[in-house]
Amino acid sequence: MLYKNALCVYPHQQGAPEKKYCPPIGLEYIATVLEGLVEKVTLVDMRFEPNLDDFIVNDNIDLVCLSVNWDYQQDATINIIDRIPSHSKVVVGGRYATTCVEELFAAAPNIDIIVRGDGEEIIRDIASGLPLKDIPGISYREDSRIIHNKIRDLRSLHDAIYPNRKLRRVKYRLLYKNIDLGQAVDFISTSVGCPYNCKFCTFTNNPLGQKRNWSGRPASSVVEELKTIDAAFVFVVDDNFAVDMERVEKICDLIIAEGIKKTFAVAVRLEIYKHPQILEKMFNAGFKILTIGIESAQNKTLRAMQKGFDTALAEKAFAEIRKVNFFIHGYFIVGCMEENEAEMLEVAPFAKSLKLDTINLSLLRTEKYSPLNELIANSSGYYVSEKNIVCSEEYPLKVLRNIRHRIGRSYYTLPTILRIAKKIINARLISFRYVVKSIFIFSFRLIVSKGKKI
Repeated sequence: MLYKNALCVYPHQQGAPEKKYCPPIGLEYIATVLEGLVEKVTLVDMRFEPNLDDFIVNDNIDLVCLSVNWDYQQDATINIIDRIPSHSKVVVGGRYATTCVEELFAAAPNIDIIVRGDGEEIIRDIASGLPLKDIPGISYREDSRIIHNKIRDLRSLHDAIYPNRKLRRVKYRLLYKNIDLGQAVDFISTSVGCPYNCKFCTFTNNPLGQKRNWSGRPASSVVEELKTIDAAFVFVVDDNFAVDMERVEKICDLIIAEGIKKTFAVAVRLEIYKHPQILEKMFNAGFKILTIGIESAQNKTLRAMQKGFDTALAEKAFAEIRKVNFFIHGYFIVGCMEENEAEMLEVAPFAKSLKLDTINLSLLRTEKYSPLNELIANSSGYYVSEKNIVCSEEYPLKVLRNIRHRIGRSYYTLPTILRIAKKIINARLISFRYVVKSIFIFSFRLIVSKGKKI
């Protein structure tokens, strides 16, 4: 074996966002692939185990793999790499690493290889000793130069690889505002990509700007993985779980046949309303939480986004979806281009008319390879602010945040909060005592916020 002891690290340092309920499944895929290629694999999540020194020094690590998906992980990553002995090979991957290859190489001279895009096949090539020049999808140091190999073709999910959860050293639990909701939680990926082309979306492209076509794992593979998951609450992290409704139905049938009792949260599009029988079957199989992107209350914006529906179709779709007792979480974007303040504020009444249970309010943002960038460049008065938020001269970041806050206060009234709690309790999504505790804290914050001067 070329490498003996591999250390897979999810970097974190104090002060950065934690999101402790999220297992690092991308890194777990890498660790799983390394099993059998190295003598020992150690997986460390620094949100729970902040001190790496014992692992690095005592275990004689010769291969270190770090997953860097977000910009706020960069400082932690650099600090870690500075402490890694020179004899260890340092490989960095993840969405942010792929996007910021040059920046990371410049900031961390000890990085040997950066994986651009999907990492499972690449880490297998590296650990197997394939010459670096022959591995598509990597950038690496050679003497004083940085070599960028050709882009690697995106793979389809025709295989049955899934993370070995026995490598975990911690348990992940559902949190709300750092409150433990009394529920073990896990994530699963059953498909990648999306066949739609929403203008604002960057997730259907990988960080290299390649369009990722939808590809799904076989239903049997999905259910085999579910059998390895102990948590009763599972987030399906697919961009769009319900692209292939025949596959969805097969997954549901197998879950029911195997007697798997879990609660699932899945992202779908509202076109799912066309399949009422499968909706019933999804609920019976445990898919009780649907998250759906609506994005705007304005038809002009929905057309510009190429969402594929208007507000009338949204009302029709949700009327059908609500016939099953799903908990429905809707996503909206505040600050859509060409929307004025009054139009943005229509989100709250529109969401109420759709009878959504909860809503998420994001500010419009872009990324390095987003199709939005060309539109912003050609639109007068628009610019990209901090954290890649799209702003305008009329609506700078501070104003957009204020509008988002007002929409949230308008939607989350005390009766709405109590209705949400009742539905959560009836569906037994989380334990009763944690619902009560969350209501108290949420209501207190709501009262305080209403007392503040806008």
